[in-house]
Amino acid sequence: MKKQPEITERTRQRFVDAFWSLVREKPISKIAVSELTRRAGYNRSTFYEYFVDTDDLLAYVENKLLEEIRQTILQNMTEHCPPRAVFEAIFIAMNEEIYLLVGPNGDSGFASRVRSELLPVIEAYLPIPRDVPHFDYLIRYVNSALFGLLQHWHEKGKDLSTEEMSAMMQELIVKGLSSRMTPSAMTTDTIERN
Repeated sequence: MKKQPEITERTRQRFVDAFWSLVREKPISKIAVSELTRRAGYNRSTFYEYFVDTDDLLAYVENKLLEEIRQTILQNMTEHCPPRAVFEAIFIAMNEEIYLLVGPNGDSGFASRVRSELLPVIEAYLPIPRDVPHFDYLIRYVNSALFGLLQHWHEKGKDLSTEEMSAMMQELIVKGLSSRMTPSAMTTDTIERN
């Protein structure tokens, strides 16, 4: 007898919810199937009906999150949509679960996958001609810097509004770090020491 799809999805979601609650407490590498099943309220055999192991569950949640980012990019990245609106939509799509996976308890490889998803957006809106020398290095630099800012923003409890964050990032992309520094801080001596 086959299970009804809504029951199957509800059961799978209970394991996913248990996974997220455990990731908030400990590193992914320390999560055991027995903990997942206990937290979800099922036995081990039920878990194995849905996932091969904890790595399979991790891949499932990561792929789901990456698909949400892809869909957000596709829905917002049109020639009529200003860059700030695209970035704001992406910031909203970057939910707490993504930050959990790229944080200290997460999966170190996932951050690279997220940056890869964001790369086409950065490339499309980077105000640098594609034929400039070492363009590929420049977009990867900007991509990593912006991703780092997003992580820090999340760690600080999103203390800036989405609009403020988007404006800062766009300014940094277009004008660079010097746009945020006071004239007195921009001395040759300061730059040479750093």
